[in-house]
Amino acid sequence: MSVLRINTSAAVGELDFSKPPPTPRRLPSLPQSGPASRPRPRPLPPIPRALACKKCQSLVTSVSLLLPLESIPVHSRAFRGFSNRVSLFTEIQNVRLSPPKVRLMSSGAHTVQELCCVKCSCYLGFKILRAHERSERWKEGHYLLELEKLAARLDNYRPRIPYRRHISSDSEDSIS
Repeated sequence: MSVLRINTSAAVGELDFSKPPPTPRRLPSLPQSGPASRPRPRPLPPIPRALACKKCQSLVTSVSLLLPLESIPVHSRAFRGFSNRVSLFTEIQNVRLSPPKVRLMSSGAHTVQELCCVKCSCYLGFKILRAHERSERWKEGHYLLELEKLAARLDNYRPRIPYRRHISSDSEDSIS
């Protein structure tokens, strides 16, 4: 036979405030079944990667070909062109280069070639062939493109491929 001991030192109706009240123990919630219980991942918006001529939509370059920020000196990160916003790129395509000219810019003299779209002959920017200032030599060989003249194309752009019916080799043998 078990004996139950009761603490009779505290009178009925008295509370012991010296100790914090015990927190109730909570059990983990049960997993719910069904497709509504799982959080659905939201589709991400398409990211513009390709940059094209704004006038004729001819592909010029990609966002991934921007000159990395680490290779641009801190004192030279505010480029300005004719349309005020420009960026340096490492590679471009579908452009025509003009003969080299020496231009005096805010950062010094540079030998440059103007870039025009092959399709519509729209001015897009210039290629820096030579920087005559020693502190600007890091720009040589890169392309300075006017962002006002470019339009972003989305990654999910794919040309439609017409449906072709495939015939297995077994069916070809049975026909002949």
